[in-house]
Amino acid sequence: MMIAPVIFALLLGVFIFVILPQAGFVRRTLSVGIFLALIAVVYVGASELLGRPKPLTLEWRDTAKAQVVGAVPVENEAIYVWLTTPGSTEPRFYVLPWSQQAAQQLQDAMGKAEADGTGVEMTMQTADAGLDTREPMFYARPQPALPAKDYLRGASPLIYAQPKS
Repeated sequence: MMIAPVIFALLLGVFIFVILPQAGFVRRTLSVGIFLALIAVVYVGASELLGRPKPLTLEWRDTAKAQVVGAVPVENEAIYVWLTTPGSTEPRFYVLPWSQQAAQQLQDAMGKAEADGTGVEMTMQTADAGLDTREPMFYARPQPALPAKDYLRGASPLIYAQPKS
């Protein structure tokens, strides 16, 4: 449910009925009509925004390192990505400005991740990095380390005995 638009509409309604207690019938009817129209506009406007990608520059959550669930680069327009941020299990839809370098990094990372059987991650460069673009924005996640082999705990080591001929 969309809590923010509902709260906004209710506060607006309270504001209208508090400000206009001494108004005449026509004025109160007009304010109720405007209130109902604003509720419809807020509801339709908020539901229209649900499917649109959010510019990554407006994100307030920690997106310093995020897992790329899916991506669609549209040449000379934008790069659309589905990201799962740390601490959240649901992916979110973002739009990045078009960059040939970022699109190439994304394509290379997706190819390497598919070959290695891993995923793609994305790092956002901080504002204090300036023009330093040496660190890639998109990269394939490294393969997980193999489990440690504990030869000391457990049975004695295996010793190969050559059969006698």
